[in-house]
Amino acid sequence: METLIDIRKVSKTYFSGSFKVEALKEVSFKVNAGELISLVGPSGSGKSTLLHIIGFLDRPDAGEYYFAGHPTASLAEGQLAAIRSRMVGFIFQMFHLLKRTSAKDNVMLPMVYSGLGADPKKALDCLALVGLSDRVKHKSNELSGGQCQRVAIARALVNDPLIVLADEPTGNLDAKSREEVIQAIKDLNDRGLTVVIVTHDEEVSAQTRRVVRMKDGGIVSDEIRSPASGAIAAPKARSTTLPKARFGFSPSEIAEQFKAAFKAIWSHKMRSALTILGIFIGVGAIISLMTISEGFMKSLLSGATEDDAKKVWVSPRHERGKPRRPLSYGDLEAIRSGAPLAEKITPIVSGSVKASAGNIHVDARVQSREGFTLEAQRAKKNIFENRELKGRFFTPADNLSRARVVVINQTLATKLFGAESAVNNEMRLKNITFTIVGVAEDNQAEQIFGGQPTAYIPLNTASKRVFGQNRLNYVEVMAPTPYDAAEVRKQIILALRKSRGLRDDKEDDFDVRTFEAQIQLFKENMGKVSLVVYAIAGISLLVGGIGIMNIMLVSVTERTREIGLRKALGAKNSDILSQFLIEAVTLCLIGGGLGIALGLGLGWAAYFFIKVPPTLGAGTVAFAFTFSSIIGISFGFWPALRAAILDPIEALRYE
Repeated sequence: METLIDIRKVSKTYFSGSFKVEALKEVSFKVNAGELISLVGPSGSGKSTLLHIIGFLDRPDAGEYYFAGHPTASLAEGQLAAIRSRMVGFIFQMFHLLKRTSAKDNVMLPMVYSGLGADPKKALDCLALVGLSDRVKHKSNELSGGQCQRVAIARALVNDPLIVLADEPTGNLDAKSREEVIQAIKDLNDRGLTVVIVTHDEEVSAQTRRVVRMKDGGIVSDEIRSPASGAIAAPKARSTTLPKARFGFSPSEIAEQFKAAFKAIWSHKMRSALTILGIFIGVGAIISLMTISEGFMKSLLSGATEDDAKKVWVSPRHERGKPRRPLSYGDLEAIRSGAPLAEKITPIVSGSVKASAGNIHVDARVQSREGFTLEAQRAKKNIFENRELKGRFFTPADNLSRARVVVINQTLATKLFGAESAVNNEMRLKNITFTIVGVAEDNQAEQIFGGQPTAYIPLNTASKRVFGQNRLNYVEVMAPTPYDAAEVRKQIILALRKSRGLRDDKEDDFDVRTFEAQIQLFKENMGKVSLVVYAIAGISLLVGGIGIMNIMLVSVTERTREIGLRKALGAKNSDILSQFLIEAVTLCLIGGGLGIALGLGLGWAAYFFIKVPPTLGAGTVAFAFTFSSIIGISFGFWPALRAAILDPIEALRYE
């Protein structure tokens, strides 16, 4: 018969602290195809170590091992995994079935790692072969010990191995179950399958055709017996070419990795929930800020018109909260003479004052400018364009006479007069009595900030009566088209530098911004606020990532035997690595998904205060999930790597 196993002077030594244990001492041993062999000996005789070397779960320290005529010393881990998956079947003393998993799924596990795809029908046939057709859907904890061992036998057969290795298959069974399992093994051998059994039970060895006895790491006898009845069945014709190492993952492997990850998360629901808490809070904080800031930008831009894009704003440059050099009417004239491209130049005076009516007092913003006239409104050059106005505008005559007339926005009207009409009523600004001639609808910016009380008065009235100053807060310049705004800006800068006598080596003491620059300034200011929130969120994500790493290390420790089992059934290091990485990333993605919901919820909560609906874009969602994945990979890699490099036999022995 063909020789499947050829062991030549193999030795194996283990070290435990300062102790040295010689498990095998130059053992030579052969197994031919179709044999039923028992390795017998007391505990510590080396029989299990020899079986593990035969099954590629362990490597010898010295000697040679030929499998189906092929030397194995130089085989890489990937090819050893392929051999374990497709050419060797294992039956363990402790069964090593996956917990909370059906008999059929346990049997199909070796097929997952074979690279040939899963075949449920074949798994059912193997279960029928060991008499478990009626227990297909039963989980491992719903089966008796004998039934669990028969499931393990079916699992060992599902990939049509060349040889089946059984390590104390009856050690934990009662008498009846022992007989059932031994009979099942004998039936397999009668069909031509090669079987090697490790046992210390003489009753089991008595039913094998060859008994190899071991003691103190060596073989002391090798007895071949005549079969009890009939002849040894001829082994099935099988290719003995060693399978090559597999790269990448088959669809069944990917499905199993996700299945195992979700099962591990679901089986520890409370622990998983606490683990993702840090990711949940961190992502929620980031998403809330992003949705609110995007909402701000969307609201600002949605209210912008072509006229807004034409505008250029001139303001004094501030230092420590105060203007370095205020804008004057002389600067206004310099702009008018030095910026020929400008179509309209509007000086603006503004400030905060106390507005009152009767016993009601409100902090309000006062703004005045040239152009608040009926003619300007008709020419559609007024800031009230496209906004409803009750009453009238003040006129050029009001401006020349410094009339105490005012147009207020709806927010200020509501605060001072409630539901009563404000038109033609009187109010006070800095204790100066004004007549309200009109009430305008709030503009977009005022709505964004929750309704800002604002009053509009003639320019001369503001300069002479209210603020008592000849300086301007800023100047608004209109370019012919949005594309001319940049050129108008250049002309204004040159004109002001010349009028202010600034040398070439001196920096500007004023600011000139286009609409685009204003938007950029807003983004920069939001960015400063964002840094604080991002720092807090980053700390939360760091804590969450450490939590992920910690829980994954615990998971690896808890599932060490499962890792050993999967490797014994043909799982590659990359299979184990990806399985635990998927688990870590899944935890983070769940936290990220819930964090998106939290962030959007916080954004809508903020809407009631700032009146800006949050905007959740596809980019924000992609950012959250990508960031969560990076955290999962970064903090889950080390635990996953520890799981992947575990030695299969050491993992199976783990207590």
